[in-house]
Amino acid sequence: MIKFAGIANPYHVGAYSVERNAAVLQRYRYLHEGLLRAAAGQLPGREDWNLRMCMCKHLYEDAEAADLLRRRIPELRTSSAVLSKEPDPRLTLLMEELVQARTDLEWASAVYEVIKPAMLEAFRFHLDNTQQIVDQPTIRLLRQAAADLEAQLEWAAALLADLRAQAEQEGEEREFCGVLRTMLLAAGGVAGDLPRSADVPRRWRSGTPYAIPGKSRRDPRRMGPTTLVRTGVENPPADPVLNELVIKMRVRQEEMTACDLIAGVLYTQSSMPWSFYYDLARHIWDEARHAMFGQAALEEDGYEWMTRPQYTSDYDINAEKIPAAKYAWLSIGIEEGAMISLGKKKEYEWCRDEAKHPLMTQFQDYDWADEIVHANLGRKWAPDLMGEPLGFVREIAQKELDHFWAEVRKAEQQA
Repeated sequence: MIKFAGIANPYHVGAYSVERNAAVLQRYRYLHEGLLRAAAGQLPGREDWNLRMCMCKHLYEDAEAADLLRRRIPELRTSSAVLSKEPDPRLTLLMEELVQARTDLEWASAVYEVIKPAMLEAFRFHLDNTQQIVDQPTIRLLRQAAADLEAQLEWAAALLADLRAQAEQEGEEREFCGVLRTMLLAAGGVAGDLPRSADVPRRWRSGTPYAIPGKSRRDPRRMGPTTLVRTGVENPPADPVLNELVIKMRVRQEEMTACDLIAGVLYTQSSMPWSFYYDLARHIWDEARHAMFGQAALEEDGYEWMTRPQYTSDYDINAEKIPAAKYAWLSIGIEEGAMISLGKKKEYEWCRDEAKHPLMTQFQDYDWADEIVHANLGRKWAPDLMGEPLGFVREIAQKELDHFWAEVRKAEQQA
């Protein structure tokens, strides 16, 4: 079609007035943000490595979708004040129950068989039934969100088959998913356009507030035990250059512990601007990609890493600290410190010039770039979290570093 810039069905009257569109998009926004926060709260307690990786990826995609929706909603004659409000108490209860998932299978089945399929169905309906000319801005953002959901659900099908094969009893997730499905139906579905319950459902598990785990977990059936001490690979190379290279690979792979730390900050720190949660979602996904750097390099060179002890110090040593101290430790103490000492630059140059390893050279090149971003995030958010100027935050970060390394040395002596 040449006319109308190729837009199909230009004469069709859409199902969404401006007012209705804004109300429905507000529900989509809330669900994406709720999924982001719940995933952050769940991450330290989830065990399966592949699930953890995609939780980091998907919570960032939820943040991306929510951010676009936050820009679109005020364009529909709607005050930006609604962006801080919950559109439906039933959806609020749904998210408060979701974060109470007790197993990997409960979490994955609830997200990828109950909530996100319903979101994808609603998005597809919206795309097909909105007026195609007037609502192009919504169409563009929902196309991207729907594409992300489609990819997530395709990936999750294989993961769920694997988790069910490992489950101690068949259908252990069934009751949890049934409760969430009932709550979603009571809310009139994702868009609120299905028959709604006249009553707000009763709490199930959420009568007791969710407590984020104090220790990071890994799958004991497939992975080595968690440890505060770095352990390398089982048979390290005799060549000193190659041995140092493998150590660098393993350090990258172990950056999942940083994901847990940032997720804990995101989940437990309330009343921050939306951009804080958006930035930390990106920070989590970056650290997960760094863990993938190490995993890919180790596997490409034939090193077994999964059954080795898994380093969780970043989270475990800092878990009981306030969010401000945790984020200052990582973003200012570790990441800004690596910029000041040129540590990341040196790692990149060493992989390029000494090890001459093309894959790790590229990984370290991008790791260096990401760490500059993270140091800037620390300078942006750590003072706000602490309620103090940057100079004071740097002093706190140094004290937290001293405490951290003391705890690591203690663990090394006990090992």
